[in-house]
Amino acid sequence: MKHLLLQSNTKGNMKRIHYIFKRFALVGALLLSSLYWTGCVDNDPVVENYYTFTGETVKDYLNNREDSYSEFIRVLDKVHLMDLLSTYGEYTCLAPTNDAIEQFLLERNLSSLDQLTFEECDTLARTHLIRGAFYTTDLEDGALPNTNFMDRYLMYSTAADTTSGTAEVLYTINKTAQIIIRDDSVSNGVVHTLGRVIRPSNLFLPQLMAEDSLISIFVEALMLTGLDKKMEAYIDESYSVSADSIDLKLTWNPAGVRQADYPAIRKFGFTAFVEPNSVYNKRGIYSADDLVQKLISKELPIWDPYGRYTYDENFTDTTNVVYRFVAYHLIDRLGNYNSWNVSPTIRDNQAVYEYLDPQDFFETMCPFTMMKFQTDRSGELYINRRRVNEGAAAVRNSENPFAVAVRGVRVYQPSETPAGGDPEIEQSALNGVYHYIDNLLIYDANTADVLNTRMRIETATLSPDFMNNVGRGRATRYVVTRYKPGFVTNFIFTDQTEMGVREDPMWSPSYQCNGVDFMGQYDFSFKLPPVPEGTYEIRVGMNLGTTRGIVQMYLDNKACGIPIDMRISKFDNPRVGAVVDTDDEEENRRNDKDLHNRGFMKGPDSWMTGDGKTETHRDYYNSVRVIVATETLREGEVRYLRFKSVIDNPLGLLPIDYLELCPKTVYDNPEGEDTH
Repeated sequence: MKHLLLQSNTKGNMKRIHYIFKRFALVGALLLSSLYWTGCVDNDPVVENYYTFTGETVKDYLNNREDSYSEFIRVLDKVHLMDLLSTYGEYTCLAPTNDAIEQFLLERNLSSLDQLTFEECDTLARTHLIRGAFYTTDLEDGALPNTNFMDRYLMYSTAADTTSGTAEVLYTINKTAQIIIRDDSVSNGVVHTLGRVIRPSNLFLPQLMAEDSLISIFVEALMLTGLDKKMEAYIDESYSVSADSIDLKLTWNPAGVRQADYPAIRKFGFTAFVEPNSVYNKRGIYSADDLVQKLISKELPIWDPYGRYTYDENFTDTTNVVYRFVAYHLIDRLGNYNSWNVSPTIRDNQAVYEYLDPQDFFETMCPFTMMKFQTDRSGELYINRRRVNEGAAAVRNSENPFAVAVRGVRVYQPSETPAGGDPEIEQSALNGVYHYIDNLLIYDANTADVLNTRMRIETATLSPDFMNNVGRGRATRYVVTRYKPGFVTNFIFTDQTEMGVREDPMWSPSYQCNGVDFMGQYDFSFKLPPVPEGTYEIRVGMNLGTTRGIVQMYLDNKACGIPIDMRISKFDNPRVGAVVDTDDEEENRRNDKDLHNRGFMKGPDSWMTGDGKTETHRDYYNSVRVIVATETLREGEVRYLRFKSVIDNPLGLLPIDYLELCPKTVYDNPEGEDTH
């Protein structure tokens, strides 16, 4: 398999061509070491950043600078990884200096690398190596795009240097390992020099959170509910896949163009969004007991319009208000700061902020509840936020289209620490991560009102497996991650169903540049997300095209209308009957109504197609929403949407771009539903 690499010796932003690279599968490495690295004081000076291209490989780069990296070279040689760094491909090497390794040894009361076991050296080496070349000029705060050779995500963050009195920016890995020389380009990747060894935690998420005194109130409540035990899952031992199904050896799509693979292992992951104690203190809460009493007494009222929940001390009961409060802070997937929405590059090129902020919706570990994530124009991430121009109570505000009706809860960025916290504390565990939030996160009446909105849910978020196991947010674009029947939460599909999550390049017309595709004689179902109780119009966003097939849709095995032939045209076929918008808004509305009567809608105008910002999905020639059914969805009921191929063409593609659940308060609004 050939890789395409553009080499550059230019200072500033270096342009690289995206390439397809092999993914390194390391099941054994996950189980090797229980090495735990504690903190130390970093007194390394910041070295001037520079960019070079010398024609060297990563191996050559290190060997030619033995005075700085000889100790790291010894580690790489001992575990037989040094020669790999001279091979064709691309790697990011986070190379600790000799001083950094000396500090690491001193904090463990060791005097020499010879005192480390092979397994400890292996962990040390693999922690600092990543497949793919990632430059700081291309990165955003959050997880690095690929896992390291230990199959762990590393956290990248930037912050102003407040100690030097200059305008210097500090670049840091896992909050403690500062990059003191960055972006040294070599022929097979990039080298960043670290002034400190990276020290990832090997604790499960609840145990890691218990070490942070800043969040002790929430952690104590977590233990009361027993949810901490549910967050100790990590590897699915029942999952297996043959070696020839990984490393991009497969092909995907009707033309056989895209490379594809299966995850080598199946992991479980978790994320917690946690208030610091100071947030509780402002409400008169100074202990978990205080929190319990305010919930049981309804001073902190959980949304319970139907009287379904319990207010006693049986905290492990899923109907108990304490359990539900804690569980609403948890999601059963590993999501770093930059995982809850699409990347800044995609947002800046495709989101139409004047209409809607980019947003996603995720099911929480509180039964039958959802959480809404929204990223504003400045890049700040919020939970359960609502602008004035969205939702059932939408207010048209032409003077300020960006006005916010409900602020929601802000998620702290990786470089931020709440007052009184340790800025170097580790927040990434073996099986998850926790984030600080700046306000009380509670599923109350206000939250229910915020969620009374049209939920456009990216299909690559419908299963936690898509985030825990490679698919959504995969760094390598134009590839497909495939999944096995029986190993995808929320999905049921036959052996004849081929399913894959795709990550598209920037020019793609796909919503958020990804989606879930199906081929073969597919027959599959997925669980509808648990929206607030009410009547909804259920819609599916997809792109029509000649390589598609014919699909019959069902709700709980009840056929919804006639089969949909996806090979037809949006504008040129009367079965859809879309008409290009004109300057006459009344005429446009009439056409929208006619489309709706035929079971179709144009795509939304709040999202652009491709990176040129020339057309929205409403204008794009093949972007449609198919109206599947209008149905009352009730809390506690599990409903499934089913799709079955009714054409004898195993290459007939079904690309599902997004699911849309639109409440009656929106689609039946007297003023009409907006086009966003």
